[in-house]
Amino acid sequence: MKKHLSIILLCLITTSCLEILDDITFNIDGSGTFKYTVNLSSSHVKLNSILALDSIDGKKVPSTSEIQEKIEGFAKLLSSQDGISNVYVDTNYRQFIFKIQCDFSNVINLQRGIEFALKETLTQLENEDIAYDWITWDGSVMVRKVPDLDKWSLPSIKSEDSELLKKGHYTSITRFENRVNYFENPAAKLSKNEKAVMLRKSAFEVFNDHNVMDNIIHVDSTTN
Repeated sequence: MKKHLSIILLCLITTSCLEILDDITFNIDGSGTFKYTVNLSSSHVKLNSILALDSIDGKKVPSTSEIQEKIEGFAKLLSSQDGISNVYVDTNYRQFIFKIQCDFSNVINLQRGIEFALKETLTQLENEDIAYDWITWDGSVMVRKVPDLDKWSLPSIKSEDSELLKKGHYTSITRFENRVNYFENPAAKLSKNEKAVMLRKSAFEVFNDHNVMDNIIHVDSTTN
């Protein structure tokens, strides 16, 4: 499918109200669970219309089955990576809600596993260097980012799509077993139990400057 999949995915994103939830839970030993949800349900009628087309801007529109094949292939590749287990994928093409979840032994395995699976799934990334440390964790300090979309060679977002992106959101949640002492992004919020940090920005802000999601979180490293 070459670049067809990434082109249609970008088209879906920029013609919809996009909601992304990036949720990661850390255990004291550095292992944890990663959950990622893309919700396009508010524009499911429009998206079904797009998928009914043969092409967009001269590019072939993949079928639902072709998209599903790529998603399942990504999950299989991710499952094969060291330190990754319990990979779960849920796809809802009626409401256009896509979820992926996995357990990981440490953040290095998580990042390298996702990078490998993406590179193998999206063929246009085969010659791209997408290695990118979007999260580090030493047991007491977490450096949290979102993946740098510029490295993925995605087409530019048209100006007329900006208003739609402003209606959507990217939400990042980081959970810990121990109490959070403090964090450095002033836009972030601490949960009532003081063990989770949430950061929420508009999809427009994130697509134009992924650095708005940067955060450094300092956690109590005392063993309970």
